[in-house]
Formats: sequence, C-alpha cells, structure tokens
Amino acid sequence: MNISGQFRPVAPPTNNGDTTRVDVLLAQGLALVEDLTLKLQKLDSLMLAGKPNEISEAAASVEVALNEAAPAFADIAEAMGQLGASDLAAAAAQLRHIEQTDAAGLAEALRGALTRFAKRSVNASRRAQQLNRGLSAALRSLQALGVQEAGRLIAEA
Repeated sequence: MNISGQFRPVAPPTNNGDTTRVDVLLAQGLALVEDLTLKLQKLDSLMLAGKPNEISEAAASVEVALNEAAPAFADIAEAMGQLGASDLAAAAAQLRHIEQTDAAGLAEALRGALTRFAKRSVNASRRAQQLNRGLSAALRSLQALGVQEAGRLIAEA
C-alpha cells in the first residue's frame, strides 16, 4: 500500500519537547488500552461464569475507564492531526519520516493494542447480547408459568 499523500510534510521538531509530548501521549494511550483490555477480559470471563452482581460491577468499571480515557485519546488524535496523519499507521510512517523511531514504534504498538481491544469488545458485546436474550427468554417463561417478576406466585383459581 502506498501511503504517499496521506500526510503533509512536517519538519522535525527543533526542540525535544514536542517529540517527548508525542512519545508520552502514545505511551499513555498504550497503557490505557492495556488497562481497558484487562477490564474487558474480566467482564467477559464473568459473563461466561454467569455471576450477575460481578458482571454489573465489571461492566461499570469498563464504562468508567472508557470515559476517563476519552481525553487522552482526544489528545492523541490532536497530535496525529498536527502530524498530518489520518490514522496511527500514517502517524507511525510520518514519525519515521522525521526520524522519531521510538514514537513510531509506540504508534504501531498502540494501533495493534486498539485492534486487539476492538476484537475483544465485539466478542464481549456478542456474549452480552446472548446473555441478555437468555435472561429475557427465561423471564418470559417464568411469566408464562404464572410467576411475577418479583418472584411471587400469581394466585390462580
């Protein structure tokens, strides 16, 4: 794949502060994705085990972590925009072009971690949908048998 034209020419930073900022942002993003992946794995495992209280807590933990990570990913997107890159692969190429190989490696690592997280997220979402369908079917069956949602028997003549 030819990536020419995907980014604008950027001169190498004259001071090390700009490069360090990109390095720090990418390292922070990588750490956040790894943390999110661990939380998502825990949630997925709990869904397999069928522990409703723990599932709820783990799901809330993932949601909070995603919300807390949003500003860091906005900063990464802004840094990519400053590089003139449309995605992490283009950012890595641009960073290599300006001889920032450490930052380019971090961009590629972040891209890989995000790809793995996305796959896990899709799998966990499917599992949650299956769990939800199963619980809904069980509730409908209980209601059809004359049991209210609260678990009490409906008096029948």
